[in-house]
Amino acid sequence: MKRVLSVFFIMLGLAIFAGTAGSDDINLPVPDKNFTATVVDTEGIATKCNGVSWENGKTFFRVKRGKALVTIPFEKIKKAVFASPAGSGQVDIEIVLKSGDVLTVSVNDDVSFFGRADYGKYAISLKNIKEIMFE
Repeated sequence: MKRVLSVFFIMLGLAIFAGTAGSDDINLPVPDKNFTATVVDTEGIATKCNGVSWENGKTFFRVKRGKALVTIPFEKIKKAVFASPAGSGQVDIEIVLKSGDVLTVSVNDDVSFFGRADYGKYAISLKNIKEIMFE
């Protein structure tokens, strides 16, 4: 009986280990359109990603411009430059549109940006982004 219980617990332990060994901790949202962008973080590291989105798969920025709430689709954006004033809880973004227009907007700094790099899943908080260049 002891031997059967020992084998059972060994098998249970292996099953638990096998189930967690291959898992990852990034739940990558699936965007409705496939956009490619290069993200440069605040340390200057550039990462090219496809399938980029933010805030649970959205392919547009939902941001504040003055007192208004606006949405800016990724397909209209050439580049976004980020600045996080210390302790403000906000990220200021200068968005350069493909038309050449430049918009200054802001958003809460607790939002993340997602994508898939050549080497795996990618997620970064907006407060840690310096620039995003859309293709």
